[in-house]
Amino acid sequence: MSAARLLPSVYLAGGSRSSWQDVASERLSGWNIIDPRTHQLSDEHAYTAWDLEGIRRSDWVLANFEATNPGGYNLALEVGYAKALGKRIILIDEKGSADPSVRRYTSMLHACSDFTPQSLDEAISFLQKLMSIA
Repeated sequence: MSAARLLPSVYLAGGSRSSWQDVASERLSGWNIIDPRTHQLSDEHAYTAWDLEGIRRSDWVLANFEATNPGGYNLALEVGYAKALGKRIILIDEKGSADPSVRRYTSMLHACSDFTPQSLDEAISFLQKLMSIA
């Protein structure tokens, strides 16, 4: 009897204004996707608990700080929590890349990250390569 192969999991952290999560989910076949948009909770205590549990269950956190994200406060919490748990973190920092004055405020996010690609495409390619060598 052979053991079933467990899929690696990735938590999708970041804003939900552009549906970038749909692109990531579609292209990351073979990954267990943990997408916080799926919980449909409105109470901040409930959705925060759901999100933190999703991060705890993940192997990787794909943190997308989009230029349209108004503040990134929730993303910062997710990245900090993931770092504290020893999770591997991929940070796409569109906001800091677009505005050098913002970059000084995202430096701790960069310091917590294992990989900081310039785009979502680059982040997805990185995760696809990981899957191909696993």
